[in-house]
Amino acid sequence: MGDRIRTLRVERGMSQVAVAKRLDVKPTTYNSWERNATKPKHEKVLEIADFFETTLDYLYGRSNDRHISLDDYKMEKLLENKILRIFGMSEEELSSLSKEEFDRIIDYSKYVIHNHNMEKAKERERNKDAD
Repeated sequence: MGDRIRTLRVERGMSQVAVAKRLDVKPTTYNSWERNATKPKHEKVLEIADFFETTLDYLYGRSNDRHISLDDYKMEKLLENKILRIFGMSEEELSSLSKEEFDRIIDYSKYVIHNHNMEKAKERERNKDAD
């Protein structure tokens, strides 16, 4: 796992200290992972996978495919492309988004839906009080 983490870090052009800081671990801890002296706990492996936008299979050596397919990741969340139609986005436009940008769109959409539902509930209450 350490070799794979090192490869991903080097590809990003980051220092061990910078990655350790982003993962909220001591640099010595991170260094020991890259040297294969220790392995991160599973919770940290999940954070590493998210940070480097890779799969657990790659980190655990089950696959040599380093990067998650954002298309697959996004399509799983899009439920038959309904959100694509709502946003008026093409698959190409969607594919060009980073995971963070895509997650922000989803989070914002959830926020808008939540506010809409809250407004509807308030309106029902007002109508109920008026009756």
